[in-house]
Amino acid sequence: MKTDLIEMPKLMEDDSEKDGRPELVMDYIISWTLRRADVKCSIEKPILYRYCREIMAKLLDISLDNNILFEQVKVWKQEQDIDLWVELQINRNGICQQHAILIEDKFYSKLRFNQLENYKECFDAHYATQTDEWHRHYVLITCIERNDSKFEEYYGKAPSLGYMLLSFYEIFGKNHKECESDIFNEFWLHW
Repeated sequence: MKTDLIEMPKLMEDDSEKDGRPELVMDYIISWTLRRADVKCSIEKPILYRYCREIMAKLLDISLDNNILFEQVKVWKQEQDIDLWVELQINRNGICQQHAILIEDKFYSKLRFNQLENYKECFDAHYATQTDEWHRHYVLITCIERNDSKFEEYYGKAPSLGYMLLSFYEIFGKNHKECESDIFNEFWLHW
């Protein structure tokens, strides 16, 4: 039987009328994806590693090349209510820089009052006390597609607050072949 003619069940969508807390699933899989971008993961599953590096570079808003290595990737879920708090070192030709990413993810819900401002203030206050220099990044990911009117209505203020605003579908294109991980494939390629 040809499965490409039949719509297969999707990881993140079923027949529920409620969302069932999908943002928790997003937190876990995005956290795992970013930790798999660490150079220590380069050998085991090379296609998965390459894809995870692409996603990390997208969230950092940097151009990726073979001279860039992501090292010491650490991720905290719900640290001070922030969905994902990421720290990593970027090694570019032997020169290392420390980066931190604040990630807020939304399945289909609106932002709460001053949510992004409060998270950013908390995040910045933490790094203001650090003696090392940290390059900070702020990202809002939503499952609402950019061409949906709710995208702008719900999240349009994010860029003015310094957040990169991305639809889930803009992070990792569908034109990739499957990799060595069913979890990655179901989440990032088949949603």
